[in-house]
Amino acid sequence: MASDSDEWSAALKAMGDTPGRQRCKKALSPADGPVCVTGASGFLALHLIEQLLEKGYTVTGSVRSSADETKMAPLLGFQKKYGEDKLLIADGVDCLKADSFNAAVSKCVGVFHTASPFHFNAQNPMKELVEPAVQGTSACLTACQKACTVKRVVVTSSFAAIANLGKYPFDYKYSSKDWNTVSQPDKDGQFSVPIPQNGYRYSKIAAEKAAWDFAAKEDCNFDVACINPPMIIGTNYNAPKSVADLNTSSATVLKILNGALAPNPNSMGWVDVADVARAHIAAYEHSEAGGHRFLCVTDEVPTWTEVAEILKELYPDLPVVTTPPEGGAGLKFGFDTSELKGLSGFRFTPLQASLKAQGDSLLNQQFCKRRKCEA
Repeated sequence: MASDSDEWSAALKAMGDTPGRQRCKKALSPADGPVCVTGASGFLALHLIEQLLEKGYTVTGSVRSSADETKMAPLLGFQKKYGEDKLLIADGVDCLKADSFNAAVSKCVGVFHTASPFHFNAQNPMKELVEPAVQGTSACLTACQKACTVKRVVVTSSFAAIANLGKYPFDYKYSSKDWNTVSQPDKDGQFSVPIPQNGYRYSKIAAEKAAWDFAAKEDCNFDVACINPPMIIGTNYNAPKSVADLNTSSATVLKILNGALAPNPNSMGWVDVADVARAHIAAYEHSEAGGHRFLCVTDEVPTWTEVAEILKELYPDLPVVTTPPEGGAGLKFGFDTSELKGLSGFRFTPLQASLKAQGDSLLNQQFCKRRKCEA
């Protein structure tokens, strides 16, 4: 998947914030039919499924395997609360098995594709991150095309597909129009340092571009919209067995809480997981969202030092390191989220509330204990 740098960058820049077209001209709702959420046992997907069920949708949640009782427990809990006829489970849906998506999206009007690997531990990013992300997106969209009932697909992308880290200044103001043109492999398929991070970033760029390329086909019979969040935090419904099973953003907060991560220079964007779920639904329900991508990040942009200070104030008996990095706290990103806010007055949860929800969740799951945190 290595590509010519100039050609690739030009193609990304040309897409901007409206890389697709609007085919579905009507607002969508539960009355229009069932929806599917891929990667249903994931951190974001569980919040999305709960919100969809609360709104009255009939949901099919796809999982790679239903054998893991811990991962399935929240979904089974939703079935008990809302009814097995409102939440169906599609087992055996694997990003690397194209036909496995067919049954999951059959008869669905909407599809939320959240399934994609997110971690910085890959030894071979192309094999472990890029291929599953791109193949999974393509397989999901192909299945949607075959279904002939799908009106809109909302794809979970990432701020990683937007941020030009190391190329743009740290106080640059990002918007949905920006594309990451720096995190790409060379002609031999190799990534620059940091390799795992750039491998992950490229996986999100390549997967999102694959979605837009598919949507550009003349015979594509549905809309695509993309949601691009940065660090997603909040309540962990997906009760991980261990720290190793935490999603990357939650694990980052845990490292700060237990004193294992001192403040980095500059800043990062943050967003509440419940807000990201709401953004997916807003992009599905509002007709004008078809063909658009949406930067999804809270209005507050703290430096890493300020994040540590907020967490220390919330949890004063935990060993949070608040000392600024050598050279100072650094600069803050700017974010323009007017595209998303234009969808029915979308508003974000205050960052301190999201950090508290995340911290409390980690404490409740005993990953982090008062005066002693799991390493």
